[in-house]
Amino acid sequence: MKIIDRYMTKGFLSSFLWCLFVFVIMAVIIDIFSFIDDIVKYKIPLQSVIAFYFYYIPTIFVQIMPMATLLSTIYMLSNLNKNNEIIAMKSSGVSLKRILTPLLVLGFLISIFTFMINDRVIPLTSKVSQMIRREELEKYKAGNKQLRVIENVAVYGTGNRIVFARTYDTVEKRLGDIIIHEHDIGENLVLKITANSAIWTGHDWKFIKVIMYKVDNSGKMLSAPIFYNEKIIPLKERPRDFANKELKADFMSYGELRNYIDNFRGSGIKITRGLLVDLNYKLAFPFISLIIIMVAAPFALLTMRGGVMIGMGMSIVIGLLYYAVIAISLALGKAGVLPPAVAAWSGNVIFTGVGIYLLNKRS
Repeated sequence: MKIIDRYMTKGFLSSFLWCLFVFVIMAVIIDIFSFIDDIVKYKIPLQSVIAFYFYYIPTIFVQIMPMATLLSTIYMLSNLNKNNEIIAMKSSGVSLKRILTPLLVLGFLISIFTFMINDRVIPLTSKVSQMIRREELEKYKAGNKQLRVIENVAVYGTGNRIVFARTYDTVEKRLGDIIIHEHDIGENLVLKITANSAIWTGHDWKFIKVIMYKVDNSGKMLSAPIFYNEKIIPLKERPRDFANKELKADFMSYGELRNYIDNFRGSGIKITRGLLVDLNYKLAFPFISLIIIMVAAPFALLTMRGGVMIGMGMSIVIGLLYYAVIAISLALGKAGVLPPAVAAWSGNVIFTGVGIYLLNKRS
């Protein structure tokens, strides 16, 4: 590794690690203060609070990674530019692209590391942190309707059945907006059941407004549907099985989410549309750290009077615009306006183009 590579790498990593540390501490403190009154009022055990944040920190870590990358890039390059070190490097025959190469390599490595954490660690820690928050930190709010209703519950049940419910009320033990897929021993879809709701009677599930029909593996109907106003469907799953099966993309790795979506092919685009956006975003999100370096670097290198502050201000604005574009495109994707892949990747594609244009202009 050349001296310039070591110098740039050391300068970036020192500020990057410091930003990560500060942002994690700030996020934890802000979150604690959001319910500090409840901790004292309801005497929530300290070990529960510590356990929650131990499992929640990986999620914070991934969420702040792009912003830490942005500010680290701005801080380091602005200081180099302020001290005329960039000019000295260029005078020695080193191009701007060559100067920024170590940062781009680090951005790529950070993106890969972010994907690994997001794919391997967070699906496990998110489930635990969510359970601790619900059962330990917020159990005193059990009467709150918003907290007691779990959305998007999915259970791989006995008898080769997949049960999906849009909502599950943990107090009334009621499932809402239900779809059941039944497969044969060869994992071929053979029966589809939809119901408006289902209530736990104490020993079985009573389904309301039920439609049942045989289908082929693509979901095409093979027989006329059978309607029931009420019907007992013999599910072996109990209320506790649904209470612990909240479906969130954060709770699943890329492979698990892809397999889940495959299991629901033909069940209706409303179920899988949002999940397809989430699936594509799992691949697109980690690369924000790399792309944001490309966008931030040119502004951090402004040499006009007040260039450091202008560069920092404009780069932060660019970062906020980046997140705004991502949020809008994801919302359009989940609403069906944009295809899932386009919705997940459009922000990255747009700002990659902006970054390449700005780098070429500054070179």
